[in-house]
Amino acid sequence: MSTVSRVLNNYPHISSATKQKVADVIHEMNYVPSVYARSLSSQNSNIIGVVVPEISNPFFGGVIKGITQIADQENYNILLCNTDEDQIKERNALRMLQEYRIKGLIITPVTERGEYDKEYVEMFRNFGIDLVLVDRDIKYGNFNAVLFDDTTALFDLTSLLIENGHRDIAILAGDPRHVVSKRRVEGYISAFGANGLEYKPSDIYASSFSIEGAYCVTKKILDSCELPTAIIGSSNMLSMGCLKALSEHTLTIPNDIAFAGYDALDMHEILNLNFTLVEKDVELLGRKAMNLLIANFQHQSNDVNKIMLTPKLVVRGSEKFPKGRSSKSRKQCC
Repeated sequence: MSTVSRVLNNYPHISSATKQKVADVIHEMNYVPSVYARSLSSQNSNIIGVVVPEISNPFFGGVIKGITQIADQENYNILLCNTDEDQIKERNALRMLQEYRIKGLIITPVTERGEYDKEYVEMFRNFGIDLVLVDRDIKYGNFNAVLFDDTTALFDLTSLLIENGHRDIAILAGDPRHVVSKRRVEGYISAFGANGLEYKPSDIYASSFSIEGAYCVTKKILDSCELPTAIIGSSNMLSMGCLKALSEHTLTIPNDIAFAGYDALDMHEILNLNFTLVEKDVELLGRKAMNLLIANFQHQSNDVNKIMLTPKLVVRGSEKFPKGRSSKSRKQCC
């Protein structure tokens, strides 16, 4: 077995005849070497752990695609885990990845840990490998990260609506415990202040970051007999849920109500839904994260890199003020 191991690991001073005999046996037995066993014995690995909270979300599908583009170029393998926004699943995934002796970790942390938590931060610090956070930072964690500038993006999007005469702007903000939700709401609120206006706390609607959550909240808005003049979906899933609810009413965009979203979806182009939105290059996010991780392998340093990507505001007309509506009051719909 030791001779086979040496051949598989390209040890020098092994004759061509011996190598051929081993290759013939491997082919005959259809033998596949265990990457897991090899990483355990060598204490080295080319496996990168990737942990995401919602693998069904197109956003994370794009991130994973970007990561694998660079991983394939640099001969790294990806071991993917999904946490379903669950802390226990996340902890179990990290434990499993440690057992596989992964070389590095790219992770989007679960939402409940948006605030400082010493135990949570120490869990990552004690992991003992290079890691990069994606899309969500950990407060006071001081880890490498690649993030979108959500605050500026929502500031610009909300300001655009205000410039078009909107004052009652409902925002589907997602989970208020979520660090990303907080950043986006911060941009929304700042836009009102920068324009000399006061925002209405009642216009900030919380829900899960899901299609169903946004659908239910939007239904409540539409069934309240008091319509805002505009709605912002602050994530791709929230936008989808909002549009689903709007499609079930006799309201048209922007004639009856304006709409603006955060993040593009393939379905928008497929269905020719030309909505104003903030467009994020999620594949670029994944590529940047993987490149940052590889750079840290090659140049070990205590320096922490936080890369902030700027989303693009795409204006398509759905931000226009509804015809026949007053900017001073909401429309009574019943």
